[in-house]
Amino acid sequence: MRYFRLLVALLLFSHALQSQSDSLSRPGLLALPLVFYSPDTRWGFGASGIVTFYTDRNAPGRRSSITFGGAYTQLKQVLFYAPFQVYFNQDRWWFYGELGYYRYVYNFFGIGNAAPVDYLEKYDATYPRFRLSAMRKLGRHSYLGLRYAFDDFKITLRDSTAQLATASITGADGGRVSGIGAVYNLDSRDQLFSPQKGWLIEVLTYTESAATGSEFSYSRFSVDAARYFPVVKKHVLALNAVGVVTTGDAPFHQLAALGGTKRLRGYFDGRFRDKRLLLLQGEYRLPLFWRFGATAFGGAGWVGSEKEAVRSAFVHWNVGAGLRVALDRRQKINLRLDYGFGKGESGFYLTVGEAF
Repeated sequence: MRYFRLLVALLLFSHALQSQSDSLSRPGLLALPLVFYSPDTRWGFGASGIVTFYTDRNAPGRRSSITFGGAYTQLKQVLFYAPFQVYFNQDRWWFYGELGYYRYVYNFFGIGNAAPVDYLEKYDATYPRFRLSAMRKLGRHSYLGLRYAFDDFKITLRDSTAQLATASITGADGGRVSGIGAVYNLDSRDQLFSPQKGWLIEVLTYTESAATGSEFSYSRFSVDAARYFPVVKKHVLALNAVGVVTTGDAPFHQLAALGGTKRLRGYFDGRFRDKRLLLLQGEYRLPLFWRFGATAFGGAGWVGSEKEAVRSAFVHWNVGAGLRVALDRRQKINLRLDYGFGKGESGFYLTVGEAF
C-alpha cells in the first residue's frame, strides 16, 4: 500500500507540472521525482525530467525531446543520463543519442547457454557514454545516416576466483569502446512514446578497430523491428523482432544479450549473451480507467556462437503482465509496472516508457 501511495504522489506531482506547461503551445516540460525498480538495481531514487519542443514553429514537424536525470540505487549504483532526439528542417534531419555517466554493479552469467542455471558473479564498472546518430531523411518515413558510439569501460571490482578473472574473456579487464556504423531507420509511428500504429525499424552495420579509436576489433550487424497494430478503440498489439550477428573479437559487455527491462522481462539483464541473437516478443496494451492501463506480454529468444545452430533447448521464453499510469496524457508518457516470468526466474520492473 505504501508503494501505491508513492505512485499516486508521483502522478499528482507530474500532473501539476504538466498543467503549467500545457497552457503553453510549446515547449513542454514534465519533471518528477524518480523511483524505479528492477532485479538488476533493486530500488532506485533520483529525479528526472523531459523537455519537448519544436525547432521550427512555422513548420513544426515532429516534436524534439531531451530527457535528463540522475539516480542512486540500493546497490550503490550511480546513474546520470541525458538521451535526446532532435529534428531540424521539417524533419529532414534527425539527431538522436545519449550522454551519460554510470557507476554500476553488473551480473555476469557466462557467455552462451552452457553456464549452470545457478551461476552468477558480480563486477563493478564505471564508464562515461556517448552515442550519436545523425540521420538524413530519404522518404516519407525513412532515414539513413551514421552512428558513433563511445564507452570507456573500467572494471573496478571483480571476483578473483571467477570467470572474468581466471578465464580468457575479451574485455574482462575493461577497455575503450569506440566505433562507427551506418544506420537505416524507418519510422512511421503515429506517436513517439506509446504508439498506436506504424512501424519502427532500425538496421545497423557497425565496426570497431584501432582506426576508430577502439581497443577491440569486431563488427556487428543488427535488425530491430517493431510493429504496432490498432485492434479496437485504444487497444494496441505491439510486436518486436530482433536479430544480431557479431564477428571478430568483441568484448563480453558488447555481446548481444537477453534480459532486463526491454528484452525478455523476467530475466536478469545480460542473463544470456553471445555473438548471435534472435528475439520475438509481443504485448497487448489496453486502457482501464482514468490514467490507468494494462498490458500482457510474452516472448522467446535465443543466443549462440558463430557456429552454433538454433536449438529448442536453448530457446528462452517469458510471459508477464503490467500496469500503466499516464504521467503525461498529451504526449502519452507512461509509468510502467511489469512483472515478468522466465524459466526459473522472475522479476518486477518499475520504470518510465514502454519496453519497445
